[in-house]
Amino acid sequence: MYALSWAIRSKSEWQRKISDPTILEKWRKEALDQQNASRIEEKLTSNLINYVLTELAGYARLSDPTTGIESGPFDAIWFSDCLISNELSDRLRGAVSQLENIPDELKDWHPGSNGQVLDLVHPSLYCIVYNRTESSSGSTSLKIDSPEYISFVTSERFCWLPSDFSVDPMDGSVQLISPYINNLHPTRHKALYPIVESVLGAFIPLFERVLSQVNGQDQDLYCDITPGSGRIMTKLSPGTDGKVEVPDNATDEEYEQLEEAAPKVLPEAFEKYKGELEKTIVPYSLRGKTIQCIIKLANIHLTPENAEYKGGSWHVEGMLNENIVASGIYYYEEENMSESRLAFRVTTGAPVYHEQWDFMCSKILYRMSKDSYCCQDLGSIATSANRALAWPNIYQHRVSPFRLVDPTKPGHRKILAVFLIDPSFERIPSATDIPPQQADWIFETLQELCTDPGSLFSRLPVELVDLIAENMPETFMTREEADEYRLELMKERTSFIPVWERDSSFSFNMCEH
Repeated sequence: MYALSWAIRSKSEWQRKISDPTILEKWRKEALDQQNASRIEEKLTSNLINYVLTELAGYARLSDPTTGIESGPFDAIWFSDCLISNELSDRLRGAVSQLENIPDELKDWHPGSNGQVLDLVHPSLYCIVYNRTESSSGSTSLKIDSPEYISFVTSERFCWLPSDFSVDPMDGSVQLISPYINNLHPTRHKALYPIVESVLGAFIPLFERVLSQVNGQDQDLYCDITPGSGRIMTKLSPGTDGKVEVPDNATDEEYEQLEEAAPKVLPEAFEKYKGELEKTIVPYSLRGKTIQCIIKLANIHLTPENAEYKGGSWHVEGMLNENIVASGIYYYEEENMSESRLAFRVTTGAPVYHEQWDFMCSKILYRMSKDSYCCQDLGSIATSANRALAWPNIYQHRVSPFRLVDPTKPGHRKILAVFLIDPSFERIPSATDIPPQQADWIFETLQELCTDPGSLFSRLPVELVDLIAENMPETFMTREEADEYRLELMKERTSFIPVWERDSSFSFNMCEH
């Protein structure tokens, strides 16, 4: 049902077309015709198709024509193709060029990316290193300790470093509170700071929709349970006398085939849409709040010699240390790239209200069979240029493969990502608490002070200045140290993914205890 709805809502001008009865009837007929070739777990009844078509008006009401925000392929995924103005997008491209136009030997190609992913601002560099990074408050400094509670989803060693932003209570505009954004020099890259604030301000209504729908997701709204029955189940159709002839020596596979072929009655959705979408929205506002965000800028570059991006791995952003509640990406430029999609899936609990033997109903409703992983695909969305996208960080996501359209020319795709720290949790250490850890920033500042006639540093002997530079506090990291910590962080989080998948995507069986 979600797939059918998203296929329709991916059409151009779908909100206008749903008011045309002729077009709706055409879509209904096409959907019904397609069921003949569908597998049983993919078949939709005419009632289910009717529900999807009548539900479209609800999706239209949730859309915002001013910002272009619409619901995506699944609940709590929201996007817009006009959220960021052309003027702001142009300013972003211009300011980012300063990060791009540097000598080749200084470019930061992401480790393990086959020379395709160029990191411009990445949170894994100069991150918080527990028991080394220092928090400064007035005249005192204190090392940041590792978390007291440790589990496989918590890092004992590292944490990304967010910045604090205030959200205006009236218009939702955003202003940086922290003195800097990690890995974005506050003087050299000063032009980017107000642009990041403006982009983040545009994302506020997108994030609010994500959080509002996540708050309302624990409601059961969509499926009728047969009156008088304590279990949702596949029931044999009238006239079968409740019996299916099964050979005594039938294997599990043969039994499943017989069960699949038998006529049956399945749970149905409501005959028509009754406002269930609106009921999943529990309004949540970020206005008037101080939020913590992690900023990332990256480009993917393909060349005729390196013409295909193989795609990413399934993952959520960060670990429990960061408390990332939602992710947002703005795809602000692409050239000579084939379509790429961002796919989503989510871990679930074992389906409830099913009899032990009723594997067919679970297969049809959830595409889950006995001993399958409790993980559901949620669909995917194209990551086209100028698209802004946000989703809850409980969803795993993965970038699909793509390649050059013209294999004789280079191509690129550029993104700005924002990771929102859960505002309902206790804040984590940020750039407000922790001074910049980049040793080269400090050296540059020291050199500038030494050449400034108005500074007392200009009066110091060269030997004393060198001594100061050689005895910087431990919290400052050289680029070599930061690179090494990044590799350790990546190794830790790469190791975390399979353990997390194993422990959260558990398989289920239908035995009752």
